[in-house]
This record gives sequence, C-alpha cells and structure tokens, in this order.
Amino acid sequence: MRSENSVKNSLAAIVGQAISLIFGFVTRIVFVRVLGEAYLGVNGVFYSVLSLLSLTELGLGSAITFALYRPLADKDDESVGRIMNLYALAYRIVAAVVMAIGLLLIPFLGYLTREVPEVDNLLIIYLLFLVNSAASYLFSYRRALICAAELDRRNSLNTSIFSIIQNALQLAVLLCFRSYIFYLVVQLAITVASNIEISHAAKRMFGFLGHVRGLPPPNERREIWKNVKAMFINRFGNVAVTGTDNLLIASIDVILVGLYSNYLLVLQTIQTILSQAINAVTASVGNLIADGGERSGEIYSDLMLAVAWMYGFSAIALDCLMTPFIRLSFGEGLEIPELCVHLMALNFYINGIRQPNLMYINAAGLFSPVKYKGFVEAAINLGTSLLFMSFGWGLFGILLGTTVSHLATSMWWEPLCVDRHYLGGHSMRRFALGNLGYAVILGLGWITTRAAVSFCGAGVGGFILSVVIVAILPNLVYLLFLHRTREFAYLYGVGRRMLGRVVKRLCRH
Repeated sequence: MRSENSVKNSLAAIVGQAISLIFGFVTRIVFVRVLGEAYLGVNGVFYSVLSLLSLTELGLGSAITFALYRPLADKDDESVGRIMNLYALAYRIVAAVVMAIGLLLIPFLGYLTREVPEVDNLLIIYLLFLVNSAASYLFSYRRALICAAELDRRNSLNTSIFSIIQNALQLAVLLCFRSYIFYLVVQLAITVASNIEISHAAKRMFGFLGHVRGLPPPNERREIWKNVKAMFINRFGNVAVTGTDNLLIASIDVILVGLYSNYLLVLQTIQTILSQAINAVTASVGNLIADGGERSGEIYSDLMLAVAWMYGFSAIALDCLMTPFIRLSFGEGLEIPELCVHLMALNFYINGIRQPNLMYINAAGLFSPVKYKGFVEAAINLGTSLLFMSFGWGLFGILLGTTVSHLATSMWWEPLCVDRHYLGGHSMRRFALGNLGYAVILGLGWITTRAAVSFCGAGVGGFILSVVIVAILPNLVYLLFLHRTREFAYLYGVGRRMLGRVVKRLCRH
C-alpha cells in the first residue's frame, strides 16, 4: 500500500509540475523580452537575499512532519492537533522575524544593486519580495499534515493550479502593462490565495483541526525544538551555499546573475519535479519507520537506483540541452560558458544522489548527527569560491567551489549518519559502491549522448533531434547495465502494477 501511495503521489506531483512548467517558461521568456536583463538580474539578487532570510524556518517543517508520523499512525487526533497548534505559532513567529530582518536590510539595497541604475522603484520591488516571503509562512503550515498523511496529491493539485493561474496573470500583466511591480503584486496575491485554499482543504480533510486546544506536553516540545535546532544547523549549508553563490555572482556583475538565473530556472524546474516525487515517497518511508518496518535496507537500495537513474538522466539532458534551449527561447548572446554548464549539471547530479540519505534522515529524525555539516559545508563553499575567484575564474570558480563543498561534506557525512544510526552498518558501503557504479554508467551515458547530439546541428530542427536522442540514449545505457538487478526488478514491478490499475480504470470509463 505504501509503495502504491508513493507512486500515486509521485505521479501526481510530476504531472502537476509538468503542466505548470510550460507556463513558467513562457512567462520567463516574456519577462526577459519585455523587461530586459537588468530586471532579471535584480530579480535574481533579491530572490537570493530572501532565500537567506528563509534560514529562520530551516528545520521547522521537517521536524514537525517527523513528529506527526507516530500520532498519525496511531490515529491520535488530539496529539496531531496539538502539534499543528505549535506549528502554527512557530510559523507566525517566523513570518514576523523574516519581516523584521528584511526591513533592517533596506539600507544595504543600494550596495547590492549599484550596477543597475536603470531599474526604478527598487525599494517598492524589494518590499513586495519581502512581504511575499513573509506571507508564504501564513496558513501554509497545514501542508505538512497533508504530506505526512501520504495525501500529497492534494498538495500537488493546489500548487499546480495556483502556479498556472499565477503565470497566466503575470503574462497578462507583462503584455498589457509592462510592469514589474504589477508582476510582483500578482505573485503576492497568489501566494496568499494558495495558502488559504490548502489550509481550508486540510481542515476539511482533518475535521478535528481548529477544535483541539493547547500545545504538546513539555517533553514533546523539547524533543521537537531539539530536532528543529539540529535541522537548522544542517540545512544552513544548503541555503547558505545557494544564496551566497548568487550574491558572489552579483559582486562580479548583476547582469550575469540574470543570465545565470535563466539556466537556474531550467535546472530548478527539473529539480522541483523530481523533488515533488521524492517528497511524496518520504512520508511512506517515515510511516514505514514508525511501524518498525524491516525492509528499510532494501528500500534504501531501491531508492538509490531510482534516484541515480532519474538524476543521472536529467543531468545528461540538462548538460546537452540547456544552452540550445536558452539560445532558442531567450535569444542569442544570453549564454554562459559551456564549462559552467557542465559544472551546473554535475552539481545537480551530486545533490540528487544525496536524496535517499536525506529522506532517511528526515523520516527517521536523525537530525542531531548531521547538525554541524551545514556550517562546515557553507564555510568550505565560501572559502573555495573566494579562492577560485581570486584566480580570476569568475562564475566557473564559484560553481567549482560548490562542487568541492558538496564532495568534502555531504557525500560522506550523510550516508555515514544513516549507516551508523539507522541501517546498522551496511548502508555506507552500499552507498559508496553503488554510487561508484552509477557514476560509471553516468559517464558512459554522458559521453555517448554528447557525441550523438554533436551531429544534430543548430536551429529548431537540430534541437528537436537532440531532444529525441537525449530522451532515448541515456535511458538505454542505464537499462543495459541495470535491468538484471534486484532493485530494478522491484521498481519495475511496482510501476507495472500501477500502470495496470490505471489502464483498468480508463477501460471502465
């Protein structure tokens, strides 16, 4: 049943994100053509600043979701209601802190955007970003309950529908008014509307919400806050790495932030689709752990293969297709160096293969053993990026610093944590040897695919042919090497059963 819920949640997430993906790209293309590169650069800089402010929330969502698994499994509505009351209170505090810190940063805006004097109303633009960031924490806390209960399909539906509405309205605003401020007002309105809708949906699904009073007992609160602090310290690295990367790029050239953000949009769109699928599975892993499941080790291996294949194929596709796509969509002269594209795809893959470990860390509540990793990772990233920038390596040096920081920390720290504290001394070797093999397959897939697409030529026809090759060739390489494994057989069986059920339902109608 959990496998079926995982697949259903994953499919719903992927379909929903795929639909909104198209609208998102069209909106970005119109944005660049209507407002220009300077506004795109400012958009990237302010987004980075506000992403750093999201550090105030880090760890809260994961710790609360983990705390929900046991009472949900026990059908203890009273405990669930008390935990959600604590979550609501915490998110109101987070929203207030984000607003306060954001307002304190106003005197420094001129320094961050000193190279783009042609952008008007910078203060209003920043305030709209800030209010949207703070508003994202209001009413949204009930999403965690829906996800923990393995009902993420409902959350995906909300996200997709409101994303489509937002992009449609923003397109209309750009074409009719050519106004960046109106564009941001639409974003703020949709953020609030989406959160209110999902909050009401959760209340309908869990009728006891709003009727339970009080907070969890002091001992439970202490355990939750302990996990929050540990997750904050751990996740600090991820957010700090992303946020400081963009600010370092802005120190070189704000316009470069805009060019880089076009590539980042493509990469993050794929990341969002895959993350939705991963998040949908996390709740199933958490409930398996809550029930004392004995198949956690096998499921860990299954997830490793699924993630390596998904992220490996996606990394090859991104490496081969991003620059031609940018050239066709946004126009000539908006590309970044090809070496930087290679590093972006590599960092994407490295982040991807961490997901099984992060899934188990979140689902099993292993927050304390990894709590200092984030600080170490952020320090290595900043130090190596500044060092490489001093060599005159620019954007390439910043991205290489990110690669070094991932390899020096996350790639061994997280699997070691899962190995020692949950899977009993087998996962570290499994992770190392498994990913070594998957890396070889990735390399072979990348070499053959790059060689094949090099003959496709430029223009729309060449791009379409490249897409066809990229869709087929890497997957054939993965299939050739993995089709005899136990993990593949299990995942194939789950997918086949789900497809059979879908076909039966379609035939009934």
